Amino acid sequence: MSGKKKLLLTLGAVIAAIMFVGIGYTLGSSSGSGKGTGVSYALQNTVLKSIENSYYKAVDPSALENDAINGMVAGLNDPYTVYLNPQEYASLNDDLSGSYSGVGMVDEMENGFITTTTVFKGTPAALAGIQRGDIIVSVNGASTAGLDPDQVVAKIQGKSGTKVTLGMYRPLASLAATTTTTINSGSAATSSTITASSLSRLPPGGTTRNYSLVRRTIAIPEVTTEMLTAAGKKVAHISLAVFSKGSATALRAAVKQAVQTDKVSAIVLDLRGNGGGLLNEAVGVASIFIPHGVIVTTQGLHSPKESYNATGGAYAQIPLYVLVDQDTASASEIVSGALQDYKRATLIGVTTFGKGVVQSIEPLSNGGAVKVTTAEYLTPNGRDINKKGITPDVVVPNNLSTPNFDAPLQRALKLIGSSNSAA
Repeated sequence: MSGKKKLLLTLGAVIAAIMFVGIGYTLGSSSGSGKGTGVSYALQNTVLKSIENSYYKAVDPSALENDAINGMVAGLNDPYTVYLNPQEYASLNDDLSGSYSGVGMVDEMENGFITTTTVFKGTPAALAGIQRGDIIVSVNGASTAGLDPDQVVAKIQGKSGTKVTLGMYRPLASLAATTTTTINSGSAATSSTITASSLSRLPPGGTTRNYSLVRRTIAIPEVTTEMLTAAGKKVAHISLAVFSKGSATALRAAVKQAVQTDKVSAIVLDLRGNGGGLLNEAVGVASIFIPHGVIVTTQGLHSPKESYNATGGAYAQIPLYVLVDQDTASASEIVSGALQDYKRATLIGVTTFGKGVVQSIEPLSNGGAVKVTTAEYLTPNGRDINKKGITPDVVVPNNLSTPNFDAPLQRALKLIGSSNSAA
């Protein structure tokens, strides 16, 4: 597909391969013949015209069009194939650029709920007290039921300085009832117990809290480094938050600093809560530690098999430990799977999310886009991790009830400090 810009992504909420192509069909237009699909859209057009000409109230043609498109993708029963309206598509592009205007948290679909997986320090969300594991039940009073993460994120983001109200459900949390807290960010929160009749599918026993947050420009902290010691050995604990544009370059700089300047004995790469991002960034990150060979292979019915190889310049000798959890997904799993297959690193934590499919995002004439699952990806050893995840070499659950003790990190330091790397 020469002459068309192609951008590959693998993010739980925004995993995609973006191909800039035009749209050949719009519901309600005379151009829709279903050519190439074996399907005629005459019936859909007839129904649309009947509604427009006969319905007893005025209808919004664009709303009908959006609903029709949403109905088509919903019929696939694939949570990753969705229609993105112009606002949602713009929000997606902002997320991948490394900065955006919002409240500072990452959200993924978990067990059917839009769940917060990462809260960036110092942001409106963090200052207000929103925590990892909180479920977004409403945005500005509108329920999130039936929405995917892209759509929810688009509603949360907005112009810097404006307000957004989030209804957050915290499972099994102990919160003071009907309290209001104002913080320096200009945010406020009110709390009340959620009822089974209103949201019966939510885990029982939790509470919902409404947060009024002031949006601001968020620069995603892609890479953070913490220097630690293990039995007298210097260790770099490097966290990678997302795989956005430039993440691999930023991580390579951090690794270079740790190895060449700080002279560390080992690196702990923290991918916990990292829902993924750009596929080329994942290949770049894996290439920092893997000197050569296939990093990942993609294949699908309409997508020819394609392998992505290590790009060179690896720090192949530095001992490496990778922390993973249930929110380590997509691009993070590409990196984790490759490191595990090549026995280049010891994975520590719990089984990862299991997001092993790729989508393509095709921009549409209205400024929106359609995101369609086009392929699955396989690890270097040919493993299909979709809906299975990656089991770490050393299983260490992180007890959220003891936030001051990081069990997986401590296990990594123990392994580094000992001469025996076995669990």
